[in-house]
Amino acid sequence: MFRTKKNRGFSLVELLVVIGIIGVLIALLLPSLRKARLQAEWINCQGNMRQVGISLQIYSINWKGWCYPPGLGAGEPLDKRWPVFVFKPPIYNPPVMLCPTDIEPANEHSYILNSHLADRGIKFGSKDFNGLTVTDVILMGEKTTSYNDYYMDKGDYPSRVEPYRHGISRGSNYLFMDLHVSNKVNPKEITGAIDPWDTGPTS
Repeated sequence: MFRTKKNRGFSLVELLVVIGIIGVLIALLLPSLRKARLQAEWINCQGNMRQVGISLQIYSINWKGWCYPPGLGAGEPLDKRWPVFVFKPPIYNPPVMLCPTDIEPANEHSYILNSHLADRGIKFGSKDFNGLTVTDVILMGEKTTSYNDYYMDKGDYPSRVEPYRHGISRGSNYLFMDLHVSNKVNPKEITGAIDPWDTGPTS
């Protein structure tokens, strides 16, 4: 007489153990996945800034070295704001002006220009930065999400500039006059400077 073998399924305890193991693995992986996503967004933001820098340099060739159009901010109609005069095709809200970690920024842009450059008459090719070099002078940085204008004007630094867009360790990205992008800012104090973005009076 032949005995038939019964197919034995998983018991409830075995299923719970497997589910528990999967849960532990997911819990271990999630921080790594989040870290990788934040790293990718940080790098993406740097890439955007480099592209903006290239567009600003091309603009400067046609405008006697001036780094950007001054005074064309949020108070102007959409078709009169500075990105329209810099980017091709003309557009006030090009995608490269958005940081991927900046959720719903005011006026559809995440970056803010350093108005000290225009105020001090600093252009691409300028050399007198009171001991700083073009690798130290900030051209553009990341703004607070709620600020709707495009320029960091005199007295605006504490409330307009976002120091920790990408977290405490990475801080924020900055575009410098030599068009490199970094989260490192020269801590050197300049006599007569109003804030860390200012070069102080130039001759």
